[in-house]
Amino acid sequence: MTLPTRIVLASNNSAKTAEIAQFFKLYGIKIVNYRDLIAEQVFPAETTDNQRQNAIDKATFIHDFLPQEYVLSDDSGMFLSAFPERFGLNTAREFRALNLKNVQEENHYILELYQNETNRAAYLSAFFALVTPQNQLVTAEGRGGVAISFENRGQFGKGLDEIFLTETGKTVAELTLVAQLNHQHRGRATKKLLAKLQNEHIIWQANGHELTQETGIIYGILNVSPESFYNGEHVGGVAASLAQATQQLADGADVVEVGGQTTRPGFTPLTPEDEIARIVPVIEGIKKAQPYAVVAVDTYKYEVMVAAIEAGADIINDVNGFTDDVRKLELMAQTDVGLLTMFNPRETAISSDISADMVAWFAENLATLEDAGVARERIALDPGVGYSKNSDVAQDLAMMNTVGNLKSFGRPIMTAIANKGWAKFMFDLPKDERADLSLVAATEMYRRGAKVLRVHDVKSARQMTSFVEILEKSH
Repeated sequence: MTLPTRIVLASNNSAKTAEIAQFFKLYGIKIVNYRDLIAEQVFPAETTDNQRQNAIDKATFIHDFLPQEYVLSDDSGMFLSAFPERFGLNTAREFRALNLKNVQEENHYILELYQNETNRAAYLSAFFALVTPQNQLVTAEGRGGVAISFENRGQFGKGLDEIFLTETGKTVAELTLVAQLNHQHRGRATKKLLAKLQNEHIIWQANGHELTQETGIIYGILNVSPESFYNGEHVGGVAASLAQATQQLADGADVVEVGGQTTRPGFTPLTPEDEIARIVPVIEGIKKAQPYAVVAVDTYKYEVMVAAIEAGADIINDVNGFTDDVRKLELMAQTDVGLLTMFNPRETAISSDISADMVAWFAENLATLEDAGVARERIALDPGVGYSKNSDVAQDLAMMNTVGNLKSFGRPIMTAIANKGWAKFMFDLPKDERADLSLVAATEMYRRGAKVLRVHDVKSARQMTSFVEILEKSH
């Protein structure tokens, strides 16, 4: 579906209209309040327990007056783990009952409420309902924030944005508008809604987390292997790894992947015990410091997978595709972790058409995983660039160019090409001079549909994906 150029908002709240309008404006869509077109209306009474229905009722109510328009409504709420019986969909009404006169007083009240609370988990939820001129209903929910901060912080947000921490460690109000698309509740609802309109909404479920690819999934590489091809010589201790993970999250990483065993060509395998000793303290440290972070582990060993999951890992990345050991399949079926399954040309018989081989392999691999009891929604695909059998990178380039063929599986696709050997072969670039070319190549694969970016430079990748998505939807 072509995105509309104008959407009518069914709301009597001018501040809400302005906030939602700024997100849609990024995509070239103008938000018009319905009161600019017809007289102000009294909406049907809202429920206190059905956010979706509230949004739908408001959208359909105004759409009856404006049947030729795209009509959008929003129902929002604040949900606090420490106070489950309060706020929620009654947040605005509760603030009014407390006689709080402005957002500063509201924020102050919440911070005072949390003065002695250790459980600071919280989020804001926005549920969007859009009714099209063809009477099609499209809905999307966005959740933003993960905890209440200890003080007001930030200059880019309004209201509660100043006290809601995000997965980055920053408050919503400390993030730019483009960054808020990935972390603010209405920003997330906006990008999900537009993706649904264009049939691009894909969810990757990982241990209770839902990763969506509308503006890319940034997958930061955290090597704790001194043998790593890229930056092994710079690997430090646990404290250094935790500092790097914190920085990656602050730069916009959706996932931090811990890797203790290199799989570079000619690598020497570690024992499972040695690999576990490298990664488990880092996983546990990240989860303690950043409990809402999504942590992945890069390993092909069953014993390491078990230890990683017990330590708190949310995603397992297996270069062997999980099917070389029946115990892996059983483990994956028994847990809720996300899976990143890779086509590995080193270990697979291939023909002269590696792209066709790749598609055929994933069809069989997905069938095996699903037959073992793994839900497809938990699986993402890695075409395995850098693992080709030949040394002239022809196979790597073929996989990079035809990665879009994997979109037929309806699963997130990874771009894992950063600083690899193809750049050396083509341009004789040493590993510390491959970043620019890696970003160019990642952009090409991203635009072909590979929207999970496994990268060393998180900040540049996040900027690129946000720019490309907004550029492609602008009109």
